[in-house]
Amino acid sequence: MRQKFEHFLDEANPASRCLLAVFASTPFYFTYWFINLAGLLDPVAQVGLRQAVVWTLQAALSISAALSIGFVVWLWPRRRDPRPMPGLSVAVTVNIGLIYTLIALFSGTFTTGANMTLLGVLAIGLLLFDLRTMWIAFLVCSGLLVLYDVFVMTGHVPYAPAITRLAFKGVEPQWWWAVWRNVVFYVGVTVISTMLLVMFGRLDAVHRKLNKLSYTDALTGLPNRRYFMDRLHAEVARQGRTAQPLSLMLIDADHFKRVNDAHGHTVGDEVLTVLARLLGESVRTPTDVAARLGGEEFAVLLPDTTVDEAEAVCWRIHSRLAAHAFQASGQTFHLTVSVGVAQCHGQSAEVVLKQADRNLYRAKQEGRNRSIYSVDSALDREVGA
Repeated sequence: MRQKFEHFLDEANPASRCLLAVFASTPFYFTYWFINLAGLLDPVAQVGLRQAVVWTLQAALSISAALSIGFVVWLWPRRRDPRPMPGLSVAVTVNIGLIYTLIALFSGTFTTGANMTLLGVLAIGLLLFDLRTMWIAFLVCSGLLVLYDVFVMTGHVPYAPAITRLAFKGVEPQWWWAVWRNVVFYVGVTVISTMLLVMFGRLDAVHRKLNKLSYTDALTGLPNRRYFMDRLHAEVARQGRTAQPLSLMLIDADHFKRVNDAHGHTVGDEVLTVLARLLGESVRTPTDVAARLGGEEFAVLLPDTTVDEAEAVCWRIHSRLAAHAFQASGQTFHLTVSVGVAQCHGQSAEVVLKQADRNLYRAKQEGRNRSIYSVDSALDREVGA
């Protein structure tokens, strides 16, 4: 559920975000409206309320709810419209912010949980809208709070004008005032807690994405050179402890420049993507690691694999490429690769890389479309695909 919500936040257009804000806030309007109405109609609660002020708040809630319904009517047919709607976003946020600010002012900002609700509204806004929109709403609402506090301190208006001293029995609140105050408080806590969980979840997701991006080749989706080198050093160290075989393959697409020159870089990118997919299909997942080192050069790390077993992997790669026909501009062509394979026997990662690179160079020098294998520094055999 959380992943779906995070996906919605990533993909939602401005209209959808406005709709979500309206749908999230409107139920609370009606909750406050009915609680206030119950107090206005209850003879016990009436004596603790300044009824004119509460009726004014009821009118404000009604007007805001009507505006929200109007926003929904206008936005619903446009919910898939990708165009920005800065004016409407500001109108929605200010409408929501003002009504919650009025609730806080009328009930007492510092003696009820209304301030928690305001923080929750701000958290939702920051999650849904851009910073410019939220700055406008924040300045309008905070300006109203500051202005009201100035009037309270100068004695022009009372603090918490919706209630009187009769809302309390001594220092304890009347039951109905305690219920109203608790509802406001728990609404605020629930909203803030939920938004914090969502925000931290999104932060974790961003960290995971950044971590993946730092180790992933953008074009092919394979691990990049950085990840491959980390794994190579780790596997070489493990092989030093376990004495298990380890093979390394370096792969180069033959005459790849001709593909780009003849068919363009878009086709070239497609060829590299297909090659990456075939490499991934030819190795054990997740034990083996196929990676793109850069350009048309790839590598495959084969832990616990002898050079004889690596030969079978090379044959699979050559065979799958031979069976795959590329199409471009009405023409069909095939791609071949040259492969250099080295089996590690206690050497460092740099030594194994150099040996595999020498074998790759020789495969290209001797006609391409072939694999050359070696164990340690002795050249064992060459195989033409």
